Amino acid sequence: MGSKARLAGKVALGLGLGVLGAWCWALAPGLSVVAGRRKPVGLSLHPYAHRGLHDAGSGMETTNPNPGQSAYLHRIHDCLKITSGRPLGRHASAPTNPRRVVAPENSLAAFEAACRAGYGIELDVHLSRDGQVVVIHDGDLQRVAGVNRAVADLTYDQLRRIPLCPSPAQDLESGKGFSGSADHDGGPKTEGEDRSINNPEVQHVPLLSEVLALVDGRVPLVVEIKMDKGLNRELMRRTDALLSRYQGPYVIESFNVLALAWYRVHHPGVTRGQLVAPYHGRVDSRSSALRWMAGSLLFNWLGRPDFVACEWHSGHSLPMRLYRFLGGTPIAWTVRSEHAQEEASPDFDGIIFESYLPES
Repeated sequence: MGSKARLAGKVALGLGLGVLGAWCWALAPGLSVVAGRRKPVGLSLHPYAHRGLHDAGSGMETTNPNPGQSAYLHRIHDCLKITSGRPLGRHASAPTNPRRVVAPENSLAAFEAACRAGYGIELDVHLSRDGQVVVIHDGDLQRVAGVNRAVADLTYDQLRRIPLCPSPAQDLESGKGFSGSADHDGGPKTEGEDRSINNPEVQHVPLLSEVLALVDGRVPLVVEIKMDKGLNRELMRRTDALLSRYQGPYVIESFNVLALAWYRVHHPGVTRGQLVAPYHGRVDSRSSALRWMAGSLLFNWLGRPDFVACEWHSGHSLPMRLYRFLGGTPIAWTVRSEHAQEEASPDFDGIIFESYLPES
């Protein structure tokens, strides 16, 4: 019996070491990183502004900003009051009312403000109906413009006719936002339609090409490729075609590991990041199991990310600690206060932030 018990113990130990080894192999960025590879090319460890330095949208839903948010808003408006001969976004003037919306999230004005403040920019891309790569976080316009239409159902010409003015953080100086409806072609019906197209202070969903021309290498970019299910090869090809011609520093990231795997195969020199949100619910279905595995970095073997962007509360989790120990570069999203930055700093090498001014 003793020999059988010892044998069983050795088998269990061997299996345990094998599982641990496989887990380390799955999480590791790659043997070259473990051996001392340089930090991911194009990725800055200075703060990135989440969807640009924006005064409406994610993180700025409140109508009563706290002192940190007020300082953030004033910085945006101070940056935008400088005039120059640059394209749209560089003509906006600073309002005397700090709650007047001049730079909604993922707008050219928000990206210009981030450039002038010297922060990197994190942004999101989708495809319009006519195959244009547009910069917007959501798959529809409800939250950012009050129009219940999907981005994929509208052409870029239709998108540019819809002013970005999120609710509840509308233009609080006038108390009005876009209230038009969509016609049968998806275009908005609004009295000020032509004015919204030609007025440089009215922001709309921009093209990625417009954003790249505006930024022009002044600050580094993190481009998030938005795909909920499967692999959108058209989005991948069109986004990569634009980025390949861009001369400034950039990296790509996605929650979808297939996007990273695509870049790993087609353009291995492009730095890629895996976005993760740890799953804390019950694992009782295929969907929940996949979410748990993704949150535990168990798909890293497929995309082999050069960095992992993790929800900032979860940097101390075992997968993230092991990933960092193995040579990975963890980035925190989305940090919204000095206190959160202080809490996150021991676990992360860099941050993506909004609604406050971080310490570099």
